Amino acid sequence: MKSWGMLAVAAAAITFGSTLAMPDVAVAAAEGGVVCGTYEANSKITRTEILARSRTWISARVPYSQSDCFGNKYGAYRTDCSGFVSMAWGLRISYTTHILEQVAHRIDWADLRPGDALNDRENHVALFIGWADAAKTRPIVREQAGPDGSRPVQRVWSASTAKRYVPLRYNGLVEAGGTTTSDTPVTDKPVVSSGPQISNTGQQQLEVYARAADGTIITNFHKTSRWNGWQQLGAEIFASDPVALMNPETKIVEVFARGTDGKIYRRVDGKWLAVGDTAVAGSPVLRWNDKTKAVEVFARGVDGVLLGFTDKWAPVGDRKIQGDPAVADKDLYARSADDKLVKWDGTAWQDQGETKIVSDPSVAVDQIFVRTATGSVEQYAAGVWKSLGGKGTGAPSAVFNSTTGSIDVVQLGEGGIVEHSRATDSGWTSWAKLGTTKVSEAPTAMYHAQTKTVEVFARTDDGKLIRRFYKEKAGWSQWALLSDRGIS
Repeated sequence: MKSWGMLAVAAAAITFGSTLAMPDVAVAAAEGGVVCGTYEANSKITRTEILARSRTWISARVPYSQSDCFGNKYGAYRTDCSGFVSMAWGLRISYTTHILEQVAHRIDWADLRPGDALNDRENHVALFIGWADAAKTRPIVREQAGPDGSRPVQRVWSASTAKRYVPLRYNGLVEAGGTTTSDTPVTDKPVVSSGPQISNTGQQQLEVYARAADGTIITNFHKTSRWNGWQQLGAEIFASDPVALMNPETKIVEVFARGTDGKIYRRVDGKWLAVGDTAVAGSPVLRWNDKTKAVEVFARGVDGVLLGFTDKWAPVGDRKIQGDPAVADKDLYARSADDKLVKWDGTAWQDQGETKIVSDPSVAVDQIFVRTATGSVEQYAAGVWKSLGGKGTGAPSAVFNSTTGSIDVVQLGEGGIVEHSRATDSGWTSWAKLGTTKVSEAPTAMYHAQTKTVEVFARTDDGKLIRRFYKEKAGWSQWALLSDRGIS
């Protein structure tokens, strides 16, 4: 945080060289920082919690100011760079860059891990997220940087910028296992995602699952320079498209689909086995439960109430929904029977505003994307609705690029052309057409960890699956046909 005014000069004189010269609250006030929340003690906190807290300000698009406060479930903090880090670390007040070293200690550059900080005590501080290069010279950071009104972002610093900063580690950090140090690298743990296409990190390949024109489930994978070709997973006929998830514990891909009898089936050891005896109306939706180390299955019941399966099917609340829900970490989002976005938080369904929606939701990290009756795509995050504009049909598909920290959204635009928009430092880009190829239904998007690409898939009018991908610096590829085999 840049200081200003005579109070700041006095504070700098007191604290330069010895930040223990006066109490932290007094120093923070003397430096001109507005007083926001004051809490009993600095938190004991894990790296995962730090990163989760920091994402909430990015989602809420909190505007930068050295004289304003922003409050959410994590407390109220000053909305500048050091207030952002204070919030992420769970500090008892909004510290300044001058006095952060009262609650942190310096570390070597080589020891930087996600949730640490990079501090220039006279100017700015940012959270360290990871490295953008193998040489470890260009850090990925999350920061609340000016000027006034600017939004918090995740971006890559140049090596020359990074050299001006001192690496810090919060004293209250609790590493995995409850220790204060760890030799195991810690990363911003990605959400285990599911869908018709997945990144199989165990086999380091991109895998696609689809329902063939004859109703059977087929799969294809891409590992090096070409697709392996479609393979049929049994002779059984299915009523819904398949969905897959890579179990992070077993490193085995689990595939589910709804049969013609309405039951959900799972592919196990080369066979399709029913998941319980209950018939459902919706397609399966998968969620990884990190506590139980198991895949949870959800599907809309024949009466419209969402059902969840652990050892048996059971209703998830009593509210009726339309279509299929979407998973956002521990929460579920869905389109209600009265066309509202609703969230299941593990206890109850809650309306997320009065905006009327016409599509299933799509989730990227903790941001939700839906379509309204006007055809526009709407973003919902931290209680705030924002329009991305555009005019399309079907559900949008959103994906988080963990390499760049950006969110990409694709949709079926007017004329049957796939369109794309991306969140940038200055806001969402205008919808841009991805070529001129016409498709028959809304596209799906995913992030492939091995190649660090955003992958987009769509079906042509004649039933063929096509793919296009985006890679930083290289840009978009052209649409390419996976094979001549038709899918339903």
